Amino acid sequence: MELRKKHPWAADHHRIGTASARGECTWAAPCARPAAWSVLVGSAGGDSWWAACAAHATASAVLSPDAAN
Repeated sequence: MELRKKHPWAADHHRIGTASARGECTWAAPCARPAAWSVLVGSAGGDSWWAACAAHATASAVLSPDAAN
């Protein structure tokens, strides 16, 4: 998985009707914390938008690669 974009959370980055569009953290679901970031990640299956709370974004080596070094 590779981080392509990271923006403050905004519903327009996510498909209508999804948990991430409602502002729910989908990075490590289930997660009760609200989304702080909209992140576009790439993998072998293609690119996809996820919503991440501040805690998961900070803890993730994918979403915060500088923190992992």
